[in-house]
Amino acid sequence: MSILDGKKTLVIGGAGEVGEGIVRQFLNAGATVVVPSRSQYRLDELRQRLEGCALSRLITKQAGCGTEAGAMDLYDFVLDELSELDVVVASIGGWWQGDSLLNVPLRLWNQLIENSLTAHFVAAKTFLPLLAEKDDGRYIMLNGGAALKVIANAGPISVSAAAQLVLKDVLVEEMKENNVSINTLLISTPIITRSRDVHKPFWLTADEVGLYTAYLASGDLITVPGETIVLHSREELPVLPL
Repeated sequence: MSILDGKKTLVIGGAGEVGEGIVRQFLNAGATVVVPSRSQYRLDELRQRLEGCALSRLITKQAGCGTEAGAMDLYDFVLDELSELDVVVASIGGWWQGDSLLNVPLRLWNQLIENSLTAHFVAAKTFLPLLAEKDDGRYIMLNGGAALKVIANAGPISVSAAAQLVLKDVLVEEMKENNVSINTLLISTPIITRSRDVHKPFWLTADEVGLYTAYLASGDLITVPGETIVLHSREELPVLPL
């Protein structure tokens, strides 16, 4: 599979368990991939787990993207290494389920919103202008089922996921004069990862999410620019050649 040959890609969250599947499929598709993480240990682990892929096209950087300073440091690094970007994938955020919304401490609320929503804003603010310089730049935001269905005791995640959908819509409206394509890929079920032992047959794996994301980034999938693409089950996954 070489649908992304020569494409210069940044996968924010690529050291995570879902991000790992995305990075693997992008490397398999021929892309050069930059993966940042605040933890060098996680970057080293990622490289070990991707053994067998084209690791010469994997570039890692110990950096955080949750603050403007951290994101700009990564921006400078990307320009030094690649001089430009074709694709950005924002696989940001995680799961939390603890207590009813009115019992969530403000400190925890701020932390969860910062990790799941503000980080998306900072990433878009930093890297979308770089993609807008190209004729075919692609920006893909990953989102989850909490954006569509409220889950008790996971209020901050539902709020941030729903707000992320609006964030994408605002970005699409404000950048409609540019050629950059902005999409949300929303997986409405949990994703099967290496640490999830219990799962249901219709759930997607991290690598299936990665494969779909790679085809979306290539432009080979027929999509409406700016749309939110919702995948509810494996049965909805199109047959994609490896």
